[in-house]
Amino acid sequence: MKNYINKFYLFFALLIAVAGGAFLHFQFPITATGNAGLTSVLSQVKEVVDESLNPPVLPDTETQIPIVMYHYVRVVDKNKDALGYNLSIDPENFEKQMQYLKEQGYTTIHMADLLDKKVPKKAIVLTFDDGLEDFYTTALPILQKYGFTASNGIITGMIGAREHMTEEQIRECVKAGIELTSHTVNHFDMSKLTRAELKTQLVESKSYLEKTFGVTVVGLIYPSGRYNELAVQAARDEGYEIAATTQYGEAYLDTHNMLLLPRVRIDNRDGYNGFVKKLEAIESVKK
Repeated sequence: MKNYINKFYLFFALLIAVAGGAFLHFQFPITATGNAGLTSVLSQVKEVVDESLNPPVLPDTETQIPIVMYHYVRVVDKNKDALGYNLSIDPENFEKQMQYLKEQGYTTIHMADLLDKKVPKKAIVLTFDDGLEDFYTTALPILQKYGFTASNGIITGMIGAREHMTEEQIRECVKAGIELTSHTVNHFDMSKLTRAELKTQLVESKSYLEKTFGVTVVGLIYPSGRYNELAVQAARDEGYEIAATTQYGEAYLDTHNMLLLPRVRIDNRDGYNGFVKKLEAIESVKK
């Protein structure tokens, strides 16, 4: 309907230009210069009308994006630590995955960049849960090698604890352009907390990250992906604008609840080939 209205106005403008030209023709002597001026006006109006008939140029953006979920980036013996193996990605495979993203023309962005619900084509969010130390020692150098960024969910009550980043390491991550998101204070199951307990976990973690590292925190990662209606409402009430679950899938920014975005989990069970297959499957749906 909008196109028809635009064409009506353009046609009306053309009529005015023609009528104006006719008025000038009868009111003033015709000269070569005057005739040329009228011809120029009519030509410009015709160009506008012709341009309106062309198909619109769509912006180079989309509303679908994979949000990838990682935990540890380390070497783990599957036979000695099966759970740890399933929570990890081997550094060699992780680098191959980043190289693949680079070669395929992907752009890494932050969770906060999803808030306008439009992202660049071939954009991807790389999220890392728990604020683990091997993110700083192993993952970050690889990300920087390929010019990538990421979002890290920090458990504020575990900062400096075994296997977790220290304040100074997190500060270096922030300097490197890494986004900090809340992963609560204690990594409790949010589906089992009272409203008061949820407030403590959400407010204290957000406040600590913002005051300690000078950042603005809008994102939340639900611990172990667990939540209920009360937890989601509490997150909204405490100023969180976007949150990620552990539910599998690509995020559809125009239809999904922004506080319940799914992610694409990647670990040693996927390896490099599984990672590629998951992304190819997502891209094939877009086409």
